[in-house]
Amino acid sequence: MNLKHKIVKGGFYLALTNILQQFTAIAVNIVLARLLMPSDFGLIAISTTYIGFISMFTNLGFGSAIIHDQKSSQEQLSSLYWINFVFSLFTFFIVVGTASWAASFYDEPRLTMVVLCLAVNILITPIFSTHAKILERDIEFKILSRISLTATFAGAVTGVVAAFAGIGVYALVLHTLSATVIRMILILLISAWKPSRVFRFSAIKSMVWYSVKFKISSSVLYVDRNIDYLVLGKVFSSVILGYYAFAYNIMYTPVKRISYIFSGVLFPSFSAIRENRIKLINAYFRSMRMIALITFPTMVILSLNAHLIINFVFGHKWNDALPIVQILCFAGAVQSISQVGGVVFASIGKPEVSTYVGLVRTALTVAAILVGAMHGILTVAYLLVVAKVLSFVLVLVVMNRFVRFSFTTLISELSGPLMTAVGLIAVEALVRSIPLHISLFSKLNMMVVLSVLMTWGFHKQLILETFAILRSRK
Repeated sequence: MNLKHKIVKGGFYLALTNILQQFTAIAVNIVLARLLMPSDFGLIAISTTYIGFISMFTNLGFGSAIIHDQKSSQEQLSSLYWINFVFSLFTFFIVVGTASWAASFYDEPRLTMVVLCLAVNILITPIFSTHAKILERDIEFKILSRISLTATFAGAVTGVVAAFAGIGVYALVLHTLSATVIRMILILLISAWKPSRVFRFSAIKSMVWYSVKFKISSSVLYVDRNIDYLVLGKVFSSVILGYYAFAYNIMYTPVKRISYIFSGVLFPSFSAIRENRIKLINAYFRSMRMIALITFPTMVILSLNAHLIINFVFGHKWNDALPIVQILCFAGAVQSISQVGGVVFASIGKPEVSTYVGLVRTALTVAAILVGAMHGILTVAYLLVVAKVLSFVLVLVVMNRFVRFSFTTLISELSGPLMTAVGLIAVEALVRSIPLHISLFSKLNMMVVLSVLMTWGFHKQLILETFAILRSRK
């Protein structure tokens, strides 16, 4: 199977898995949103962000080097496995030792135990992370997709059962931990690779340095994505943070799923063609177009029909989150196509560029939050949209210095998704300006049909080519 076919088929398996995971996540969120309180979601948001914030400083994670290097020896893989294990233990003890301080800082007594429980993930992950990265390097996404789907279902069942049992926020904790344990078991059973009892730092020196640069860029990206929780958790109450976290998850879940599909496939794929810059930039453009043709109409439809969708699916108690959802959907659309840029920098061996770009994006995000927080949570949401747009422009300008491309070609690639979004907004304006007396469900159906027709009209050739590859046996 050639590289192009492996990319498309790998993306297909990831896409299919993520669609199923998305439906599972929606179903679980429906149940949990009705059984748990907004403060429970806010507490989990603070806990996971706090743990992630510490992990980005103490746990390097060497999977990126395995994928970028493409041809690592048994000695190198084993050495990376053991050093990763040591760093994870170090991270675990720091999280455990500072959990009570975090609870005091956020004035949430329950936070200590929640953080301690979630920290178990730090001990579990290094047991199988190297095995998973080897499969990812080899673009074995069919196997990884099956494992991920099984783990998701297991976590969903555990979380829902625990919520019905009445254990509150710990249902969300068990939801996460059970999925990780199942994923670990399945990967260890399927993976043919086993670590040797050997450690030689000189063999992995260059890989460690690449991992350090990649980790720094990933850490900056993590701060950019989660600084809102850290700051807003201090400025607003856990209830308001819960509404914001709910709205952000509603918006970001589909974006994250789609970005995960493309990032997972594109990093090993771009790394394999990094010497051919023309082929690389063409693949980058096509990837952005494929992301945008899904996320742009999805986010616009969700924004324009948030009242119907949120009330029907999650219940009226989340009404206060509606305007936040409507605003952040547009931030999600921009963010979905912005994230691929970091994959390009990493694949050409320049992950440090993402660090510099990420620092500026973080500054934009912090400025949006601090200024917006003085006027309310909705102002924060509006300013985050502005910050995401400026961040995307920054990524394009910096990328053009390393991988030359035509901005006219870029606009042409995104014209279809942009026109689809404009068409959906025009339908909303028409319904509001003319008393058509159509139901909210009818308007939603009309938008879905229009988005499908316009997507097919603008991207027929790309869609047919993709299906042809999926049907082939090459």
